[in-house]
Amino acid sequence: MDPTAIERAARGLLDRYLVEIVERFELCPWARPARERGELHVEILVAPAHQAADVVAAIARIVDDPRASLGMVVFAASAMTNRELVELRDAGMRRDVAIAHFHPDGQGDLVTPARLVPCLRRSPDPMLQVVRWSALEAARRVPPPPDRATQLQWLAGQGAPPPPSIVDAIEAANHRTISAVGLEGFEAAIAELARARAIAYGM
Repeated sequence: MDPTAIERAARGLLDRYLVEIVERFELCPWARPARERGELHVEILVAPAHQAADVVAAIARIVDDPRASLGMVVFAASAMTNRELVELRDAGMRRDVAIAHFHPDGQGDLVTPARLVPCLRRSPDPMLQVVRWSALEAARRVPPPPDRATQLQWLAGQGAPPPPSIVDAIEAANHRTISAVGLEGFEAAIAELARARAIAYGM
């Protein structure tokens, strides 16, 4: 396939992943608004543009886009391993953004919400998600410690329990959602995209 066709196929797979997986299973509260408001900045890198310098440049273009609230760097048709993807993620790290990696081979289970995360990040192509730290500040902020009286009530099993952080709440909500539909149902949807990827790239 020529690079233009590969890039077009990768964008189509990403669009399907966002709608059929992320939005369908309500995995991220910011994904749909970013897509619908045109605030999603996508950078698609076609081999041989899968080097650290290419990743750094792609992330810089996302950060420099004033409209972008969410960015994706997609490694189109790449066979890179999860370890290689993590190395590229680390090479692209900046002080002003958070970067998460997504890979077709992500494995997880329902034992805990945290252990499920790699499975939920099983994207059609290897991919990096880029979010400004300023956008995550509220989500990651730890609530102020309660006063002594409230702490004593909690220790005595009285009153409302302490609220979880937003990040922990999202992980817990995702865990409940996938537990309800069944991990098999989620993996079936992922497998359908994997088949579509093989067809799209002629694999």
